[in-house]
Amino acid sequence: MDIGTLKSIGIAFLVLGIIIVIHELGHFLVAKLFKIKVETFSVGFGPRLLGFRYGDTDYRISAFPLGGYVKMAGENPGDSVTGAPNEFISKPKWQRFLVASAGPVMNVLLAVGLLTGLFMYGTEVPEFAEGEAVVGTVDADSPASAAGIQPGDRIVSIEDKNRPNWEHVEARVVINGGTSIPIVLNRNGQTIKTTLTPVKQGPSDAGYAGIRPKSQVTNVIGYVQPGSPAEKVGLKPGDEITAVKGVSLKESGRGVSEIIQSLTDETFPITILREGKSEEYQVTPMLSDGKRMIGVGWFRFNTIMVKENFSGALSRAVDKNVEYGTLIFKVLGKLVRREASMKSVDGPIGIMKQTAEFYEIGIGALLQLMAMISLNLGLMNLLPIPILDGGVMLLLLVEGIMRQDLSLAFKERIVQVSFVFLLTLMVFVLYNDVVKNFTTSP
Repeated sequence: MDIGTLKSIGIAFLVLGIIIVIHELGHFLVAKLFKIKVETFSVGFGPRLLGFRYGDTDYRISAFPLGGYVKMAGENPGDSVTGAPNEFISKPKWQRFLVASAGPVMNVLLAVGLLTGLFMYGTEVPEFAEGEAVVGTVDADSPASAAGIQPGDRIVSIEDKNRPNWEHVEARVVINGGTSIPIVLNRNGQTIKTTLTPVKQGPSDAGYAGIRPKSQVTNVIGYVQPGSPAEKVGLKPGDEITAVKGVSLKESGRGVSEIIQSLTDETFPITILREGKSEEYQVTPMLSDGKRMIGVGWFRFNTIMVKENFSGALSRAVDKNVEYGTLIFKVLGKLVRREASMKSVDGPIGIMKQTAEFYEIGIGALLQLMAMISLNLGLMNLLPIPILDGGVMLLLLVEGIMRQDLSLAFKERIVQVSFVFLLTLMVFVLYNDVVKNFTTSP
């Protein structure tokens, strides 16, 4: 395992570790507030690797770092209950409800806090992301072309989003692979209503429409895929591609991918500008999903600096998290209705890869990804599955409405079924993760 891979794994574990600790800290602090005995505070599951005991609590790091937990006295249906006042079950339902909800709430607060701090500090965002979504280019024979979308069209609404920016547009395209969505355009003052059907593409079945923003795109590489042809010949983030097989990008107006797809040569030269010096590399592309790829991405757009005071930064952070949350629930709904593939769900391997990619782009991008993962974890834990926080909250609400506790045998059976369901889901996600990330197209 090389140093780059170890660094990627280390960064991913650091990001996930912070998010998990914050989540469990929410449960821990509120439990302590209500004088509930906390027996264990663990980062990870399984056998204890290391830690220390302070007071009643064993603070530990466990063998499997795919989550974490806080174990309170009398918390689980199978626990031996003595009736002591510091046991979870001895506390009023409203206190137990607040303890269960504290973890997800902390994740949401972390997501908002990270973005608020980022926008107060100042971060560069793509120029096209600010303001209205205006179409710059439309790929030939693409879903956008079939829908009649033309360069210069301003997107008035897409699906349920009015006055979208490009971030809103791209998000709705990505999650709607194979699904028709309404889109309203403004073309020279004329309103045009049409339907866009993104096609599924790539190992995650992400939607592709074939439209790009009206903005000056640079040909500066933002990311080089590990093990790709580009990395093997020495291309690096920050290199500016000026020509592909002698075809000048600036003079021809063509994109890197477009030229590569048109070539039949097994190996061809790519000219780059690095620190003001022109260099040429011979690259042999690989096939991925039927396309010739060299493994470079995240071409850098012209950017502008966004720096806000506290209220402006908080407003931006809340807006972004509302948008993230809306998309998360949309994807969940599609999964339940079988309108979306489980391939769109990333497991720990996918999260590690994304974390490494965003780290290469910069700390601002990494913090935005961290905020999204934290929000995702918080919202997923609110799902009404008994072994999750949302399930605990639901059972407490049901007992509150019934004005009596459910039987211990009934609670144990629910937890057992929920545990089997979650374990099966975890195995499926891990299998899907391996298939997506460790298999390639022929």
